[in-house]
Amino acid sequence: MLNNPAVRSLLQQVVAKPVVGRHAQQLACTVGRNFHSSEPAMEIFMVNSEDDFKNKVMRSPVPVIVNFHAEWCEPCHSLKPLLEKIAQENEGHLHLAEVAVDEHLDLLHAFEVTAVPAVLGIHRGMVVEKFVGLVSHKEVKGFVDKLLNK
Repeated sequence: MLNNPAVRSLLQQVVAKPVVGRHAQQLACTVGRNFHSSEPAMEIFMVNSEDDFKNKVMRSPVPVIVNFHAEWCEPCHSLKPLLEKIAQENEGHLHLAEVAVDEHLDLLHAFEVTAVPAVLGIHRGMVVEKFVGLVSHKEVKGFVDKLLNK
């Protein structure tokens, strides 16, 4: 998969950028303060663009389950609630990203997805686990365990 030029290009673009200007000032104002984030520790989200994918998946500090699915795919509809349940059970330890393949052909090709549902486990910008098709709850749990232990 890393031999694919599209994946290499996507990975090369995922570079941490320094905090400068107004953002650095805002960050400096929060140092030393105790504050609580209103955002949930667990996040389930739809990928809206390639940039969205780069920012929320490839740059995520926690592992991300990426569910490539289609509205017309019956197995996809069966798998989605299971993935959401597992994401909730692992709150704070992983995120779940939903990618509609009909809307994001660029990501479909970049990650060599040839059938749906296709589920990738991405950690620190790298694909570390993958499965295709409708699998058992036990197999999904094993997938998540491997992803969390990378």
